[in-house]
Amino acid sequence: MTFEETKGRFGFHLSGEVGASVAMNPFIQFYVKSSAMSRVADLAISPHLTTAPQLDHFIDDAISALEEIRYDAKRALAAATLAFPTGQGAV
Repeated sequence: MTFEETKGRFGFHLSGEVGASVAMNPFIQFYVKSSAMSRVADLAISPHLTTAPQLDHFIDDAISALEEIRYDAKRALAAATLAFPTGQGAV
């Protein structure tokens, strides 16, 4: 059993075994698109998650890490802009 959904750059796969026409051992794995050319999310970024709290914990951690990265990236960009105001950058 497999179901895949992609929204924007992100997606998830629902997988599991099928036994007696019932899904057994279902799990979710989160994915991102591996390149701008990808049509679906195809690069796994999570382990197999089997409960709603595991899903929440993974996504909450990802959001927190992305917020930190965004802040650091903005600071780095601002510092680079001050160091190279004409947009020339270091060569």
